[in-house]
Amino acid sequence: MAVSDSLNVFQNVHFDETIIKSDIHTYLPYGSSNYGLSDEIRILIQSQDLITATYDSFLYIEGKIERKNEDAEKSCTLTNNFPAFLFEEIRYELGGQKVDVCRNPGITSALKGYISYTSNESKGLHHLGWSPKNEEPLQVEYTRNANDLEKHFAVCIPLKHIFGSMEDYRQVIVNMRQELILIRSRSDADCYQGEADATISLNKIQWKVPHVTLSDSAKLSLFEQINTNAAITIPFRQWELYELPALKQAHSDIWQIKTSTQLEKPRWAIVAFQRGKKFSKAAKAADFDNVKIRNLKLHLNSESYPYEAMHLDFNANKYIAAYQNYINFRRDYYAKEEQDALFDYSHFKTCPIFVMDCSKQNETLKYSTVDVKLEMESVEAFEAEIVAYCLILHDALVQYNPLTGEVKKL
Repeated sequence: MAVSDSLNVFQNVHFDETIIKSDIHTYLPYGSSNYGLSDEIRILIQSQDLITATYDSFLYIEGKIERKNEDAEKSCTLTNNFPAFLFEEIRYELGGQKVDVCRNPGITSALKGYISYTSNESKGLHHLGWSPKNEEPLQVEYTRNANDLEKHFAVCIPLKHIFGSMEDYRQVIVNMRQELILIRSRSDADCYQGEADATISLNKIQWKVPHVTLSDSAKLSLFEQINTNAAITIPFRQWELYELPALKQAHSDIWQIKTSTQLEKPRWAIVAFQRGKKFSKAAKAADFDNVKIRNLKLHLNSESYPYEAMHLDFNANKYIAAYQNYINFRRDYYAKEEQDALFDYSHFKTCPIFVMDCSKQNETLKYSTVDVKLEMESVEAFEAEIVAYCLILHDALVQYNPLTGEVKKL
């Protein structure tokens, strides 16, 4: 603050009163109330005369996990991020057009959460089913009745936990039809761990969305701009997950991930590996494994990230290059200087997440389609049951016109 500012003791006080009311409205699925495996669930905001803070909306879910009496002595606990594993895909549509999609929300949000959340932020999400240190997310005791053992739960999934659009675009949506489409997972085995066979049933799914009421002057100013037929642009970074279900049983492999357009070129690639965890009740589905990676290199056409080989050796505790990239993500992605990483150096060894920053690209990549491939090298030959995941974060642009209802992806 300048010295002259400190002398301005008679300055006017300004209070922001553009928003005079904000409250939560609940939207229910239409059609069948059956939320069984592989079912499609649609929740619609039909009214177009609304201003919604959709970025702060969340899914509210009630359900129960059940064990049979013969499994009463067997362990069964809900695992980290289990609410996201209830679904195979979640889509957000605006004006009938797809804006954002999260495939395999459990893995996608776990990968993104491990590199994004701090320890304190993770503690604040514990009651929502997020427990990266693998405490049971919801401390609810089993209750016994005549036929079975039950554990009831009620959780929320903030949409910014699964959609890049909700995390990045912190502006209201004006006068648009909105829809959330959820596809239940074909198995709930990723939601729990233990010796018992369990079933999960959902009895309530709701989309809770903040509605915003503007002051008369703010509303007049906003609708004056809308009446000029102006389009509103939604810029965000989309999270796109790719899976390689089987690696070559050798010391190295090359994964041809995708061919991307100019706008969808990767800005970050997040890579992790699992060993026999998918749909296995014996494993924690949100954990990733150390498969003794020596080098990883992302190729965008002829450009490579990182430029130099990593030369990692997890057996000798020499993986500082990978850990440094991990803790630098928050600084580079969110422009935050603090380095409060969720995993410390020793925990990172048991659950390594490899971050490759390719946000700075040369001119040859800016005006061409890009072949994206990942080169993987391990100290030991890859085992048959190892699965590789690559979460690509890339730019996305969507435009909508609140006067005409037209939506287009740029």
